[in-house]
Amino acid sequence: MLQFVLSLKIKIITLFLIINLIGFPYPSYSEQLLNQDVDISSGSTVSHSTQVIQQLTGGPYTIDNEGTIEASNITSHAEAILLEVGTSVDNSGLITTNGSANVNGINFGNNSGTNMLTNSGTIQSTTTGNYGGGIIINESNVSEIVNTSTGTIRVIDSLVNSAPIRVNIGGIVNKIENNGTISATGSKHSRGIISINTGIINQLINTGTISAQGGSDSNHGIAIWNNSGTNLTNSGSISGSGGSYSYGIRVGNDGNFSSITNSGTISGGKDGIANSNNITNIINTGTITGSTGYGIHNNEGSITNLTNSQNNLTLLGNLPTNYYIKVNSTSSYGKITVTNPNGSMNVGITDDSVLSVGTYNAVINGISAENISNSSGTYVNNDNHYKYSINNSTGTQWDLVINDLTSDTQCSVDSNRPGCSKTKCITSSIETTLNTLANGNFAHMNTYDCDTFGKTGNCISIGGRYISINDPKSESSGVVLVYGKKHSQNFRWGGFIHYNIDYKTSSNLALSDKVPLIGFYGVWNENADKSGLQFKIGNSYQAINATIIRPQAGVSERAKGKTNITANKFILELRNNIHLSNITTVSPYLAMRYSEKYQKGYTEKNIALPLTFNKIFDNSWSIIGGIKYNFKINQKYKFNGTFGVNHDISHNVSKLSPNGVSGITSVDLTKNRRSTRYIVSFGLDSKITKNQILRLKAQYEELPYQGMNESNIYATYNFLF
Repeated sequence: MLQFVLSLKIKIITLFLIINLIGFPYPSYSEQLLNQDVDISSGSTVSHSTQVIQQLTGGPYTIDNEGTIEASNITSHAEAILLEVGTSVDNSGLITTNGSANVNGINFGNNSGTNMLTNSGTIQSTTTGNYGGGIIINESNVSEIVNTSTGTIRVIDSLVNSAPIRVNIGGIVNKIENNGTISATGSKHSRGIISINTGIINQLINTGTISAQGGSDSNHGIAIWNNSGTNLTNSGSISGSGGSYSYGIRVGNDGNFSSITNSGTISGGKDGIANSNNITNIINTGTITGSTGYGIHNNEGSITNLTNSQNNLTLLGNLPTNYYIKVNSTSSYGKITVTNPNGSMNVGITDDSVLSVGTYNAVINGISAENISNSSGTYVNNDNHYKYSINNSTGTQWDLVINDLTSDTQCSVDSNRPGCSKTKCITSSIETTLNTLANGNFAHMNTYDCDTFGKTGNCISIGGRYISINDPKSESSGVVLVYGKKHSQNFRWGGFIHYNIDYKTSSNLALSDKVPLIGFYGVWNENADKSGLQFKIGNSYQAINATIIRPQAGVSERAKGKTNITANKFILELRNNIHLSNITTVSPYLAMRYSEKYQKGYTEKNIALPLTFNKIFDNSWSIIGGIKYNFKINQKYKFNGTFGVNHDISHNVSKLSPNGVSGITSVDLTKNRRSTRYIVSFGLDSKITKNQILRLKAQYEELPYQGMNESNIYATYNFLF
């Protein structure tokens, strides 16, 4: 008996070996696989009239197919694989379905589990009726569908509404990645990928081919009918062809794309993209074309941002809010022709453009000035700074004009450079502010001094001062309070405060006191009648706020910045008061002054390319020499005056070194500075009463910077007590 069984087993094995050697296929298993992991090896076939594999409860499951899964002769509403629980599908074989209507390869239905699908084989359905589908997702979440470079997902011969991938009611697909082929062919209304009703596709990446072809009506490579908010990246081909209304991408009345980034091809038998609702961003560095229509049909839709480097893009209807031209070179850059434009758009340049100075012709055609909201700006590329503008060259043609921003910006900083038109530039404004802080010189050398006292040895002076500086013209008016105290027959001291009420400056400069001019001094006289030697020591401090406007020069921008400037001064003066007679005194004098000025660095505000200006330190040691005189006209009036020379024995000032625009060079602030300057003043004292004196003084002084001069008128009323 045992020998018989062994002999029978050997004969069966031999039979299968012979079948294999002569090429007969392995047997097909006509059965349904239910709620289990499925592993179908190469060469094996599992088939049934409907739903070969059903995952309905339990799970999660895996399906690994290297063979064939076949559902054939379906009459209606069925598929090869029905998945209602979490399943991971890996297909490198064939999954095929054929029937009369409503047939699908794989159906994710009412599935709340975790699902994913990878296809490197073929998933297909064939039907002569309606609704042929490769993969359909209803009320289910699928993390990703990946169709590899060897994969094909297709629908063949569907009568109406074929779709290799259909995301339907309640379906959510986080990512579809196609590196192979997704295709739909049918009589009409074919779609390569469709999101409809409440279906959502978050991300769609295509490096392969997505196509839809039909005999009539509308056929779309991708159709988004709902508020999916899809992000599409295409470096492959997306197309819809056949029929009267075929589009590469169709956005329906309730459709929505967050972004379409295209470096490949999007084409349609009519239009490349037909938008009836909303697309937030389109970035096109490939081609978008329509055979009989337009690249982008946007009569009923809205586009927020459109970026384009295609040289023949066409658009119908509503203009995007923002249109960005991508420039690759002087011969390769975005051009768009608009038909029936509606609305207006801002026009700019992409951040990754490569620019050269010159004109890029016909970047926009078909629009008028009312269709452009903003058409100019600044651009930084490889450390080069440019100013761009969209100019109407002829008819409805607009050119992109690129100018170098560096040279004009340099002129707005320093208009004394060769080739610049003289303006009230930044350099001029800064030199004006530094000159303005010469008030301490006037205060200590000739004026702010209560030197006549009453019985108690006190003096208060209340006065006003008017200052005028030429070229550029500026004026200021202020009030001055001085206090003096006679400490002994030979020594007195005092202090002062000067507050400017009003500054009248050029249109490019506004000044105001931050800290008024304050100072202290002490005076020693050799004799009680002030004859003989006199020694004075004093200091002062002042701070002002400055708003500095950089003027527009050429294509450079008008800009504004705010800073503050401080000044410290310290002075030592030795004079010899010589009484020539009872009415005449002359006083040769020699003084040493240290001056320190500081301007805080600042950055311009509210412009595209603000400049940042460095700190400015200005310090000097000066020798001042001259003669002062007093002439007593009578008991009531006294005439006085001064003539002096100021010479800087040492001076250092920072260079003005702005940054923010490439190629801007530093400005040497010493080149316009005078080291030797003259001072002359005249005054009149009027004794009103025994303890009240009215004093008037006028002074002319040469200032350090830009050949500017300062004129002063000072009136004061002294009270002696």
